[in-house]
Amino acid sequence: MAGAAVAVSTSLCGGSGHPAFGPRPRAGPRPARVLVGRPSSRRRLTAVSAKPPKEAEEKVPAWARPGADEPPPWAREGGAAQGPGAAGGSVPFYAYLLASAITAIAAIGSIFEYTNQRAVFGIINPDSALYAPILGFFVFTGIPTAGFLWFKAVQTANREAEEQDRRDGFM
Repeated sequence: MAGAAVAVSTSLCGGSGHPAFGPRPRAGPRPARVLVGRPSSRRRLTAVSAKPPKEAEEKVPAWARPGADEPPPWAREGGAAQGPGAAGGSVPFYAYLLASAITAIAAIGSIFEYTNQRAVFGIINPDSALYAPILGFFVFTGIPTAGFLWFKAVQTANREAEEQDRRDGFM
């Protein structure tokens, strides 16, 4: 997106009013005009383009160009375009993310229950033979499952973002 660069050069000639920061004496003839009061600052603005304007316009979708009659993708007939996986009932990324968070909380909570010797769900006491296997099952299956669900959430969100970019004409 670095199609154009802008350089700003500012020269303050005695703008502070302090003698040490005032204008330096120059060798050679002085200008005939005498400034009254505080000298103004000079600013130069130089625009440099790395690419010709035609190349920069090629990346702009047709619907985004000024004066275009084509509506944007989200305003076309039928609303948002349905992708190939949308009709198949794919799970949205936030469902994966929510399931990942709940699973991770349950797994870490099981570690705390085992460390503090609390009853599992308030039912199975620490002296039961099922106490360690149940908590171990939650810990050793919950942490990898939470990681997998997190990965699926990121993968699904990236796929949805790419599909939206494709519909918007950016890919």
